[in-house]
Amino acid sequence: MKSLLLTLLVSLSGLLMAARPASEIELIKKRVLSERVEVLIPKGFELMTEQQMDFIYSHASSRPSVVFTNNNLVTLSFNYSDNEADQDMVDVYQTNFSKTYHKQYKQTTWFGEGVKEVSGRKVGYLEFMKPEMGHEVYTLVFFTDVQGKLLICTFNCADRQKPEWEPLAKKILNSLKANS
Repeated sequence: MKSLLLTLLVSLSGLLMAARPASEIELIKKRVLSERVEVLIPKGFELMTEQQMDFIYSHASSRPSVVFTNNNLVTLSFNYSDNEADQDMVDVYQTNFSKTYHKQYKQTTWFGEGVKEVSGRKVGYLEFMKPEMGHEVYTLVFFTDVQGKLLICTFNCADRQKPEWEPLAKKILNSLKANS
């Protein structure tokens, strides 16, 4: 009974957080991937458990290294890949990712893509809304090199949450600091 009550309370707090206006959601600095990356993350987000990741990413071709979430309603994932990367390669990755995503997700609404400078480093990004499992999902993918490897970050939320979470997703992208 106590575990059921605890589960209900945790779920309710996640729903309430998801319903709060973005202006009320506090972002806090976190270091992730063994201190390789510093980024702002919404306060109250927690690391997804291995069990949750196994379930959610069971059919995915690759699984993120780390995922922060507010009870799976909104996610921020970090995939520190084995792909080699440096600042000169960010433009190449952006072009390749853009072609791949445009080809793979034909019924996608695009909001933006390109390469920008964040904390003195090139960061590629793709911003779009795509259909997924019967509803639309807002996604901001951003990537750069970290210690010679490619880091891919992905922010996701349901389409109805886009108005409140999009500005925060962009603040998260703009806060990215990678140790080179």
